[in-house]
Amino acid sequence: MTDPHLTDPPRIRLPLIGIVATLVGTALFAISVQQAGPGQIVDNVQRLGWGFLAIVVVAGLRFAARGMAWRSCLEGPHALRPWLAFRAVVAGDTLGNLTPLSILVSEPAKALFASSDEPVARTLPALAVENLFYTLSAAVVIAGGAVALVPSLGGAESWGLAGVALVTTLIILVSAAHTVIWKRIRVASGCLALVPPACGSSDAVTRWSDRIRRMEDRVHALYPRERGRLARVAGWELAFHALAMLEVLIVLSLIGTVLPTVVDVFLFESGNRFINVVFKVVPMRLGVDEAGTAVMAELLGFGSAAGVTLAIVRKARQLVWMSVGGLFLLGRGLSVSRVIAERDGPRGDDDTDV
Repeated sequence: MTDPHLTDPPRIRLPLIGIVATLVGTALFAISVQQAGPGQIVDNVQRLGWGFLAIVVVAGLRFAARGMAWRSCLEGPHALRPWLAFRAVVAGDTLGNLTPLSILVSEPAKALFASSDEPVARTLPALAVENLFYTLSAAVVIAGGAVALVPSLGGAESWGLAGVALVTTLIILVSAAHTVIWKRIRVASGCLALVPPACGSSDAVTRWSDRIRRMEDRVHALYPRERGRLARVAGWELAFHALAMLEVLIVLSLIGTVLPTVVDVFLFESGNRFINVVFKVVPMRLGVDEAGTAVMAELLGFGSAAGVTLAIVRKARQLVWMSVGGLFLLGRGLSVSRVIAERDGPRGDDDTDV
């Protein structure tokens, strides 16, 4: 039986946070559009025209890249076909965007979506490995963007030193994460084991420690140890970011008169990754994406209207793929409530819980 003290608070607080974040995001969206100029944004969207279809296709390729990275994290023969992985990623992303629970729902949803062909006990740990690779790649993109932004700020010597320190710190963190998993060091369950009995129910802590330990063991076992497989996973994650940069290039090229440079599109992608990581609780990053991208566009000389337009186009193609994901979910009979119930409910194999 699950300890109510462990499960009840998140179910009460997270939706409230999501509601507040949505309200604040909506207000921020309206302010960003008003400041950038609604007329200019409409003109930009009209100039984009049929180019929006290219944006939708690129977004689909990004889902496919994450799906292929997930497949590469499964060791040995498996039944997770590319088309199934693609649909599972789209469906999971849809649920993640619809709820402030985000990754707590999206990742189990992907595994449940594919459960008819491959057991959750295998796909969910593989997703954990894939998410680790994605997180590390996003960290590299964010840090690289921070360093690349220095010249745009008229960086003095102190900025250069800060950039070197940032890159050095990033290399250390990524190397540490790789070493921990490579050497099979149980960090999470080890920390739980240090929790004093007075901080909660000893039985509950023990149960969660055992559950997380088993998950860590599965992640360690699935972590690619062959150079070829390691390169494939990293390559698919890099492809995901490269396609995001292509999306920025297409939009800015069609709505503006100046062709953006590689550094420009990289900075936009870096800013977008930062927004997605920091403001994960905000559904669809409403408002914060528009405001943040407008600031970046203004800083790079494209104008705030171009930034807000880029963010709105991203929302539009996201809605298109969420509609597709909704159809995929209906076909599988999955919903947010069912995913939470499956994730939290009793199972024959407790290893699949996260």
